[in-house]
Amino acid sequence: MSPRMVKVIVALLLVCASMGLDQATKSAARALLAGKPPVQVVDRILELRYVENEGAFLSLGAGLPRPIRTVAFIAFPLVVLGLMIVSMLRKGGIGWGTLAGFSLIVGGGGGNLIDRLLRDGRVGDFIMIGVGRIHSGIFNFADVSVLAGCAVLFFSSGKERLRPSPQA
Repeated sequence: MSPRMVKVIVALLLVCASMGLDQATKSAARALLAGKPPVQVVDRILELRYVENEGAFLSLGAGLPRPIRTVAFIAFPLVVLGLMIVSMLRKGGIGWGTLAGFSLIVGGGGGNLIDRLLRDGRVGDFIMIGVGRIHSGIFNFADVSVLAGCAVLFFSSGKERLRPSPQA
């Protein structure tokens, strides 16, 4: 198997695993948490609370008119994710860090897009972490995947040795 094919398979596995975990955890959260009081998993550090979010992270943009939300949270991300996939497939010599980072971002973005397309523009969020009075907003596994992908890209940036793609 060629090195390029190995990278395609790894990218597909990362994207599918990220999207699958996101959708499975959201399904469980809807079934177990929706309409119920928050659950303290680790006292005052990890709380599970199901909410549906029409906006972006921390509900940014939730109050925008629906057509603008549709463009901002469905159409634009769909174009960006499509361009990332095309870039990953076309670019020769992509490093493992870049491949993993892009794959995690595409998987997380895809997971939230599935929600927006199937749940009337809303995304299910259910995880909140914090210490004392300091806490995060409520988020989901797709958000973790996107953030992890960004961290991988940040820490691998400039450290990868790219080889030029062979010209056909």
